[in-house]
Amino acid sequence: MNKLPPGSPGDLQRRLFQISETLSLEERNLRNNPSGLSRAADLIEEFFSRSGFSVSRQTFQVDRFDCHNLEAVPRDFCGLKEPHWILGAHYDSSPGTFGADDNISAVAILLETARLLAQSPNPPRNIRFVAYTNEEPPHFMNESMGSRVHATSCRKNGDNLQGMICLESLGYFTDKPGSQELPTLYGMPENAEDLMRSRGIIPTTGNYIAIVGDKSSNALLTRFDAAFSPGLSMPALPVVMPEMRFSDHLCYWDEGFPALMLTDTALFRNPNYHKHTDTVDTLDFKAMASITENLLSAIQKIPV
Repeated sequence: MNKLPPGSPGDLQRRLFQISETLSLEERNLRNNPSGLSRAADLIEEFFSRSGFSVSRQTFQVDRFDCHNLEAVPRDFCGLKEPHWILGAHYDSSPGTFGADDNISAVAILLETARLLAQSPNPPRNIRFVAYTNEEPPHFMNESMGSRVHATSCRKNGDNLQGMICLESLGYFTDKPGSQELPTLYGMPENAEDLMRSRGIIPTTGNYIAIVGDKSSNALLTRFDAAFSPGLSMPALPVVMPEMRFSDHLCYWDEGFPALMLTDTALFRNPNYHKHTDTVDTLDFKAMASITENLLSAIQKIPV
């Protein structure tokens, strides 16, 4: 849908496309293609290193395979005992899919945000960028989930973590009426409909961003929304929904850390969710570039 030919406008869009295309060439999971999962880890590590970060691997074994969370910090990182933030996204794909929206769209935004932040005049020293393995089933919510391993280690080590922002499925947007579903199991918060209306959101049209937190993350949600949403090319909906435990933020909630999920709502919108049709040609790189730019600005506006 938004494939960018050589010479097309928008350097950021082209870079996001190049990252997404490269990482979406094969499955990335232990069940069908563990080598593909390892190759993705190598590519992400190389990108972080080229951008000027110190990169480390948190390695653990699952079914005799080495699995890797990739963590990148500025070379003058403030240190784990000082107040800091995590920006993270998982890079594995659900078995049977190339996982372009879920979750290479978010990984591309993670990598480009890191690169651009490193190039800014006064880059912050208190950000950890983390690319997680094993978010998808059968690891989801189990001990083999990469973000579970990472969040548990943060708590065990006594890291002074002020909050985590999870990037999850950030590439699928459509103005088609009836393209968006809303969670029905628990329902939406009472004020959600009024907030949607005030922000120009049509609840059943899939062209907005959701920012999800739990009750203990409400202060972070308010601060992040104020820093992130203005100027975004699509409206954003900040919502407290502790039931929405659908990505890596849940592991930080479980360890008592404030955490948010930034998402296009994935299964509630994208007809390609966990299917072989989740390919790079379905991604909206203009929207992804806008998200990247606003994320970059928001990180610089919400210092500890």
